[in-house]
Amino acid sequence: MLGRLLAIVGLGLWLAPAAMAAKPAHGAGRFSTSTGYDISYPQCASVYPASPAFGIVGVNGGLANDANSCFSSELGWALAAPGLTNQPNVSLYINTANPGPAPGVTDWPTSGTSPYGSCDGSWSTACSYVYGQARGEYSYGLADMTDAAVASSAPWWLDIETANSWATSGTAGYAQLNIAAIQGFIAGLQVSGATGPIGVYSTDSQWSTITDLDAQTTAAGLGLSTAPPDWVAGARGSLRTAQRNCTNGGFTGAAPTLAQYSSGGYDADLRCP
Repeated sequence: MLGRLLAIVGLGLWLAPAAMAAKPAHGAGRFSTSTGYDISYPQCASVYPASPAFGIVGVNGGLANDANSCFSSELGWALAAPGLTNQPNVSLYINTANPGPAPGVTDWPTSGTSPYGSCDGSWSTACSYVYGQARGEYSYGLADMTDAAVASSAPWWLDIETANSWATSGTAGYAQLNIAAIQGFIAGLQVSGATGPIGVYSTDSQWSTITDLDAQTTAAGLGLSTAPPDWVAGARGSLRTAQRNCTNGGFTGAAPTLAQYSSGGYDADLRCP
């Protein structure tokens, strides 16, 4: 899991935004020998990884309606990284979910409009979309308050894991409910001003469990013209595992952009070739 825990437009190519110019990678061979890391609120009281090639920073505090209390400090750490030729120095990620109108879920919408119609407060595709959009806008705002240029131009990742609250197979139409929420998260980021690519952090099994989508069906299932970038989770894996995940094919249908692994007590990230 990340941080040791845990109408939509085409997403485009994974290039460093002009505002965050990347430097050439060091080392030879198929994979870069430079290491990137992802950090978030669990690292607030820790020493950040030294000399990262790039950084991916979580804006939330574990839930889609929480804030990472040390986001500003962690963003500064990432901004100081050099980046790689095809990987910007800073990317951002947000926690996602679709909890439904369960007891204790105080931010579940009771009204609002969506591509699925009007939200009436039920666990419907319309309300799932409105929930995701509101949480996406909220998460964008957290980054925007700290650095508007980064919020606008950096790549964003949606952390989509079964450890978070999602509609499950016991709920009628669960997959479409979750897809609607994910579409809402994307729309919330974009309507707020995100212009960089928006990708998915997950695994084959988790992505399939939550959305019932796979590499062949993700683009159409999300209503996209091309598959979104994917970042293969694997915080307990080795560098060798990450290298293998880079070449196994992406769960969204796009070639993997990043593969996560464990290094020195941190979540490290390999930029796939």
